[in-house]
Amino acid sequence: MTSTNIPGLQTFIDAMIALAIAIGLLVIFLTMYTTVIERTRDIGVLKSLGANRSLSSAPCSPSLPRSASLGSPPALGLSYAVRAAFLAGFPTLSILITRDWILRAAGIALGGAIIGASYPAWLASRKDPVEALSYD
Repeated sequence: MTSTNIPGLQTFIDAMIALAIAIGLLVIFLTMYTTVIERTRDIGVLKSLGANRSLSSAPCSPSLPRSASLGSPPALGLSYAVRAAFLAGFPTLSILITRDWILRAAGIALGGAIIGASYPAWLASRKDPVEALSYD
């Protein structure tokens, strides 16, 4: 049994993938935005000492490639565990985890992390030092 045998299943799967990507991007964005808000005072101190835009946004953007490389193996293991559980319950179901899908998922995760972190870092680099220092 595959998604091509059941009408409308592939459309449903595509919609769920798009929803998961959108939620993931929002979670990353909100996490990074919260980091910027929490470090507003630090950014103000750096800017008042003469830091340029690239240096003042550095405390807000953690090492994205390192985070993705640490999160990918557990996610891959969880994918195989869920696949095994589904195959145990539905032995005729065909679930393929290919290298192409793994690379595609890693690319989406890394792209989402970069997009989600870029806007808050851009906001941080544009903060006025006086406003940032007076922030509580």
